[in-house]
Amino acid sequence: FYLIKGGMLLGNKDLAEKNLLQYKDVFSDIVNVNLFGGRHYISANELSREPGELITKSSSDNKLKQLQMDVPMKCNKKYNTRFFVCLENQSDINNIMPVRDMGYQHAKYMEQVRTIKETNRQQQTYPSPITKGIHDTQKLDPVITLVLNYSQKEWKKPKQLQDVLNIPKDIKNMLLKHIPSYAIDVINLANQSESTMQMYHSDFKYIVRYLSCKNDKEKLESFFRTTDFELDHPEAFLDWLAAVANDERYIKAKQLIDKQNEKGGHINMCVLLDMYEERGMEKINSLYHCLLEDNRMEDIQKAMLDAAYQKELLREYGIGES
Repeated sequence: FYLIKGGMLLGNKDLAEKNLLQYKDVFSDIVNVNLFGGRHYISANELSREPGELITKSSSDNKLKQLQMDVPMKCNKKYNTRFFVCLENQSDINNIMPVRDMGYQHAKYMEQVRTIKETNRQQQTYPSPITKGIHDTQKLDPVITLVLNYSQKEWKKPKQLQDVLNIPKDIKNMLLKHIPSYAIDVINLANQSESTMQMYHSDFKYIVRYLSCKNDKEKLESFFRTTDFELDHPEAFLDWLAAVANDERYIKAKQLIDKQNEKGGHINMCVLLDMYEERGMEKINSLYHCLLEDNRMEDIQKAMLDAAYQKELLREYGIGES
């Protein structure tokens, strides 16, 4: 089971992150880079969505409890190779993440145990002795956790169970021998190396690039101006950008793109950079309004892809001229 936890706060950020990660090409890309070192091991068609909600029963009070994961999926490969994958989003360091992850994994493993036990019951093939729970040959599918850290601050601790425990100093060495470290895998997206960022092939490659230069205005401007944004999911990407930047003007750009290209394509980010820098927005809005009035839909699309053509149209309509 794969958990990628990197949720951006609550509300719009959290929803925008989940929305982007639900696309199987993005999901498999993240897993391939961060679990398999860039090897194309998982393909999108080998993934199937899993319920994000796990219902468990507490052994102490026998009450039902709910565990909510962000974007879980199951990978089914040939020769009965299976494992579960969930992308969890974290925008801030969470001091109980190792404990939370223990809960996720315990719930998912116990779900498998219950399924196997039910199969054995229906087939009347109980293990001998019954105290074994399941047969020796019956194995569970792996549950793995990745924590996606979207913040600019590197997540150094807590990264294992021992980091959250208050252990008396005088017996620390003795106790640590008997306490599993239970380490979690944290991916600090803003601090990934250049070689790692180059491994991404989906729309997520623009996410890690954006995060790596988010706090440096000069680098961010260069990123927008020099990057050829060829997106498979432009609507989801711009929703994410609008939520993270807390700037609804990206939503306006998304609405224009939706009218022209619902299934992906190039986006001229110089237009978005003008939005980001609060320059030229009025001119661009006026231009698109004029083009819409004249029913020049193809010119809108071309203007979004070609900055030079956009300037030509601005001159044609006399927009921005004194």
